[in-house]
Amino acid sequence: MKKRIVITGAAGFTGIHACQHFADKGYEVIGISRSYLSNLKVRTFTCDLLDKEKVSEIFNSYKPDFCLHLAGVNSVPRSWNDPASTIEVNFLGTLYLLEAIRKAVPSCRTVIVSSALSGTDHPYGVSKKHQEELVTDWAHLFDLQLMVAKPCNLIGPGRSPGFVSFLANRIIQMEKTGDKSAINISHLKNEREFLDVRDAISAYEVLLKKGSKNKTYELGSGKMTTLLEVADIFQTFTKEKLTFLETCSSSDTSPHVMDSKLLQELHWQKKIPIRNFNTANSYFLQINQLI
Repeated sequence: MKKRIVITGAAGFTGIHACQHFADKGYEVIGISRSYLSNLKVRTFTCDLLDKEKVSEIFNSYKPDFCLHLAGVNSVPRSWNDPASTIEVNFLGTLYLLEAIRKAVPSCRTVIVSSALSGTDHPYGVSKKHQEELVTDWAHLFDLQLMVAKPCNLIGPGRSPGFVSFLANRIIQMEKTGDKSAINISHLKNEREFLDVRDAISAYEVLLKKGSKNKTYELGSGKMTTLLEVADIFQTFTKEKLTFLETCSSSDTSPHVMDSKLLQELHWQKKIPIRNFNTANSYFLQINQLI
């Protein structure tokens, strides 16, 4: 009998990859998203997680074995523009999801995806910090099978809100329009930790199967990469000369390199390096199809 998994945020960058991954692995996938999903070959529901009655209805109807919670606001700039909505979506949306699980199927093994920026100095970081605290409390108070995953910046084929996808999109526009203007960037020496989204999803599957209740798992590549290094990789895939206008006078870094030791103890390893021809080239191929 097929194992059943609910994936929230199914229309997002990670969600689309996750639905495909678990469907290919033979799971019965139920995707939940606020956006209409027409191109995913899985059972889907258009549902805002703040609609707690509809969320409860889905879990009552399908009683999944697993849940991967990807939905939420994941933009720092948006969190500054609308902090209340960010807290509402990331905290209350998670609360209503956990309540649906508690009432309908408390045995459901659930991974809640947080962020490396949890707790940092902006409303988005605050929202993720409180989300993690909620998960810890609900796992303890109600004996729920909940785990938190904290990934670094995820990259991979398709559209994402991050720098790598932005840069690939900008190059395609340059090639189509001949626009050779400089690309605005905060600082080329800024460092970020990048992991391919497909490696992240394989880690989430490991956690759903073997992770320990009420534990937090960091997830990363173990290496910082400067934005200049990323730009150099993409320069090899275009004849256009990339030029940049730095908008900040000093560089910054991600909070820290994520420690994936706990996941590695469960026999997870990343497989796709950032300097991978197929990885980089697929940005152009897939993003180009969307323009």
